[in-house]
Amino acid sequence: MKKMFFRLLVIASFTTLSVHAEYRTWTNPSGTTIDAEFMKQDGDNVTLRLRNGKLTTFSQSKLSDADREFIKTNASKTPVPESPAATNADRKAKWLTKMEKAKEESGKTGLPILVLFTGTSWCGYCIKLEDVLFSKKEFKTFANENLVLLMYDFESGGSSGSKEANELKKEFGVTGYPSFFLTDGSGSKSVRGGYNDNISPETFAEWVKKNAPAKK
Repeated sequence: MKKMFFRLLVIASFTTLSVHAEYRTWTNPSGTTIDAEFMKQDGDNVTLRLRNGKLTTFSQSKLSDADREFIKTNASKTPVPESPAATNADRKAKWLTKMEKAKEESGKTGLPILVLFTGTSWCGYCIKLEDVLFSKKEFKTFANENLVLLMYDFESGGSSGSKEANELKKEFGVTGYPSFFLTDGSGSKSVRGGYNDNISPETFAEWVKKNAPAKK
């Protein structure tokens, strides 16, 4: 049971609180905890929803006395709301070109935004990054479930016909290409990354897991 709770904590690492969710800390007899929303009770089984929208079901006997008392009090009055992040496993992440659209997608899915500043028609390292990372099936699968993608593609010399792209380039302090940032749902600058000789879908996924913006 302890291992199961640990896996649930990992699964929940990239998500934010949905607008209608009421999350609380659940504890097993050994003291391991997770944050989840009570969904329903079916006999001795309890279904909880993690912060990424995924559901998990287990026996009440694996919960603390306080948790069982909470279920007893709330089972008859807790509705089962829709889960905006429940479809994350089925979504197809696409490169957006407007921050507002990315914020909307982040709000719906609870996922952080990857903001990419690149030059796909002239920048050698940008082209390499596309070849070794963004074009790979492993990256696309990871992004489908873990990222909102936002790209600003600049012309040679670092200029763009998009006012938004030029403004965000300045705001994010971009001086070289490619540069990418992992941000929260507000689009505020967070951790920065770029091309390196060791980058791959696997190392990139680890970077995201390590640097995902803290849940609010």
